[in-house]
Amino acid sequence: MGRLRLEVRGLLTFPDSTRGWVLRAALRSRSLIRRFQPHVVVSSGPPHFAHLTAGLATIGSSARWFLDLRDPWAGALMDLRDPWARALMKRRESGSRAWTWLSYALLPRLERLVFRAAHGVITNTVQYANALAARYADLVIACIPNAVDPEGLPPPAPDSYPGLGIVYTGTLNLGRDLGPVVRAFRMFLGRHLDAVAAGSKLRIAGHVEASHALAFHEAVAAAGLEQQVEVLGLLPRAQALNVVSRSRLVVVLAQDQPLQIPAKLYESVAMGIPTLVVAGADSAAAGEGARLGAVVRDPADVEGIVGVLEQLWEDGAGRRSPCSVPITYEAIAPLVDELLRGNGVERR
Repeated sequence: MGRLRLEVRGLLTFPDSTRGWVLRAALRSRSLIRRFQPHVVVSSGPPHFAHLTAGLATIGSSARWFLDLRDPWAGALMDLRDPWARALMKRRESGSRAWTWLSYALLPRLERLVFRAAHGVITNTVQYANALAARYADLVIACIPNAVDPEGLPPPAPDSYPGLGIVYTGTLNLGRDLGPVVRAFRMFLGRHLDAVAAGSKLRIAGHVEASHALAFHEAVAAAGLEQQVEVLGLLPRAQALNVVSRSRLVVVLAQDQPLQIPAKLYESVAMGIPTLVVAGADSAAAGEGARLGAVVRDPADVEGIVGVLEQLWEDGAGRRSPCSVPITYEAIAPLVDELLRGNGVERR
């Protein structure tokens, strides 16, 4: 009966779980399009129903319409070999209203319908662009990487955290697991008692889903690190960036996310703070992390993570290293300009 109630609730709210947002936004967007007569319309998601809104709003318009996909949409759900799709399946089985059987049956069809209506699709990783090309042979794709606005980043903090300050800012959900970092931190502190005396800590800021919170606290307790781990909870962006600025190492988690790159990678790299990407070697995050100068370690390579911590501790100075690759919005602006003017979309 619980399963049946979940499916009925999904049917009543499909495709708009916010009960009417899509239609209201489409009507408002149509009004704006008639008023301003834009040459290009770009819909960005998630939430991916923004694309449905744009599709309804551009009916009858001469404007070219691009879908900007910051994360994979429904097509990934069709391939349960994808770890990200399997993680979503586990969430559905745990009772989340977002992933009913109705979602699996209808969302991929809705995705195909929207893709066929749009002029082109923008992704932020080559891996996702290739995955879409394999699924949709006639899809027109442009790949434009993420970037960062340096004006929104804080200057170097004058009061760095004592010892070896490690920070993770972001959501702990799906396959993201701090367990390897916790175990590596325990091993590092066991080998460097001076780091313990200096006040080294692992700090966590951001939303943590209930199941992940339990697993994280169990890992901390098993390692005996209750005094060396600080959970800060949800913080305003400025405060979270201040925590990052005061730290010696930023952790970026991308386990079981082969097609996505966490946007926070670009912030820490742009700030010149050493960044550790914990992800599979073949993932988009691992490739981009290596390109930007971050250190990449597989989640199973706990000893390798310990080596990163030891090198930072031995260096001692905590110097910032500017990124050698252009990763600002100014750097990618020519790509966007070329795309929106109609010259930058290539058929894959």
